[in-house]
Amino acid sequence: MDFRFTDQQEAFRTEVRAFLDETLTDQFWSEQRASRHPGWSPEFSRAAAERGWLGIAWPVEFGGQARGKIDQMIYMEEMAYAGAPQEHHRRAVQQVGPSIILHGSEAQKQRYLPGVASGEISFAMGLSEPNAGSDLANVETTAARDGDDFVLTGEKVFTSGAHYSDYLWTVVRTDPDAPKHRGISMLVVPLDAPGVQVQPLIDLQDRHHFNRIFLEDVRVPAENLIGEENRGWYINATTMDFERSGIARIAHLDQLFDSLTDALRGLPEDERQLPRYRAARRRLADLVLGVRTSRILAYRVVSMQNAGLLPNYEVSIVKLLASETSQALHNVGVNAHGLYGQLSGPDGEAGPEAGRRGGGWGPGYLAAIPDSIAQGSSEIQRNVIATRGLGLPRG
Repeated sequence: MDFRFTDQQEAFRTEVRAFLDETLTDQFWSEQRASRHPGWSPEFSRAAAERGWLGIAWPVEFGGQARGKIDQMIYMEEMAYAGAPQEHHRRAVQQVGPSIILHGSEAQKQRYLPGVASGEISFAMGLSEPNAGSDLANVETTAARDGDDFVLTGEKVFTSGAHYSDYLWTVVRTDPDAPKHRGISMLVVPLDAPGVQVQPLIDLQDRHHFNRIFLEDVRVPAENLIGEENRGWYINATTMDFERSGIARIAHLDQLFDSLTDALRGLPEDERQLPRYRAARRRLADLVLGVRTSRILAYRVVSMQNAGLLPNYEVSIVKLLASETSQALHNVGVNAHGLYGQLSGPDGEAGPEAGRRGGGWGPGYLAAIPDSIAQGSSEIQRNVIATRGLGLPRG
């Protein structure tokens, strides 16, 4: 089967690439490294928003262009491959916005979606807790109804981007007496509300991406409840499917594979005679199948979404394959470069971009390891694939 995009879609891809070439200049990256959190640039988000690309597949009345999911995928694919700084808008565009379109009230759609589409509103994800990681049925943060407000008390951890976001998209327990998967609700919490404390979590590579959030008697208007009270588990399941279904991680695999291939080709001749180099070439020949298969599966997910479907086990397949292929590619980079592969890249950068510029692969490998538990652990993905994809009984 020969898969092809339409002429209009290819023209749009060319337009996105031209925008990236014009915008992501050496000066831009120099200023970004000097003054910004990695991956975060409100200015870049607004520049993309000015072209109408953040909500490209959303209804026009909410700031979108009402174009197809394929155009949205092309935009995300090119942005991810270029390493564009999308952290300011990524969660709002990829996860929160589509969830509000499905489950939010008309007032909530008008309140949040145009701001997301314009790059003015950003979201952090308040899901994991000290005793509730991949299994959000263990959520302990409470939200007690008090008149027109909910009063929140609890703690969230590994909260991506909370130190530069406007709102927290969070699950809370609204009925402590209900069964574990019930009694959970979805709320939008302003991160500047009284009683919200954002505490940085610095990882072993001295990077600040995650945060710990303390919620102490935080009053949130009941109008911030998304969907039906005590049905937040099902809303969050949809949100997670949106998160896992993005083409971005597949484009990252392509970029990582190309970077690693370039790095190996650039090794001195004497290093290319070493056994570790020949082993890396053999391993890359195996891994290219995973990269290409991931892409085809991601395209299938998008085609299903374009047809109005909500993929479930399909996105678990993509997420699982992408996570493990990324880890394997980084491992090849570390081993192929020997001890040098453990070093960070220029200006402390790590991962594929550092590899492309001659830096090390060790930090990228360390950063790829948590992919096995992020966004639902690999074990959970396998369970979803087994039960919902293959129809196997629960053990």
